[in-house]
Amino acid sequence: MSTTLRDRIGAATGAAFVALILVGNGMTSGVSTADSAHPTGDQVLRDVAHQASSTTFTAGFVLEALGFAAFIGFLGYLAGVLRRVPGRGPGGIAAGTAIVSGSVMLAVKLGSAAPLGALAIDHGHISPQLAQVLNDMSGVAFVISWLPFAIFTGATAAGLHRASLVGRPTAYSGLALGVAGLALSIAGVHDPLGANPLAFLLGLAWLLAVSVRLAVRPGTGARTGTTGGRTAEPRVTVST
Repeated sequence: MSTTLRDRIGAATGAAFVALILVGNGMTSGVSTADSAHPTGDQVLRDVAHQASSTTFTAGFVLEALGFAAFIGFLGYLAGVLRRVPGRGPGGIAAGTAIVSGSVMLAVKLGSAAPLGALAIDHGHISPQLAQVLNDMSGVAFVISWLPFAIFTGATAAGLHRASLVGRPTAYSGLALGVAGLALSIAGVHDPLGANPLAFLLGLAWLLAVSVRLAVRPGTGARTGTTGGRTAEPRVTVST
């Protein structure tokens, strides 16, 4: 398999991640009977009992799981494509930061499913108060995951720009979303009920757009040569 084809597939996993988790989340959220962002314990127990027999919920759960599996593939793609950039310095720091923060976001988000798993197993014999606590734990963990995702967005933008795979407008917009996401995630952790997901959602949209662009027009970002005995910097022409 050629490097270009591998890069196309790797980049496409980023778009698959965004599409799968958004569609899957819409399906799992659609079966909820609660009309509040902070449902009571009784509402949580009713929802969990309904989800146990809901085909829509099961399908949405599977799509979300596949989405996070795709994100693991995208992190592998980033590690490979950013590693090809010669030299050290800011580009290398951004690449490492992107991989670490993406991995942390993935760990926190997957960990947030544990309280929901406990609810699914024990919903028939736990109190409404405990059900509400478990549901709230999952919700707060989701808000916490915005913080490493914001760092991931900004670092990915910087790393891809250093690798000449995206232009300045794309890189600067990713950095701006990273900064905004960092601020909103800290505020959200302080006040989970008032958390604003705007930067997180825009970060997902940015990742979707960049992934599609790289899948359609991949650049090597790693072409090296020698000029006068010195290693030439890679250059890939981009238009966005």
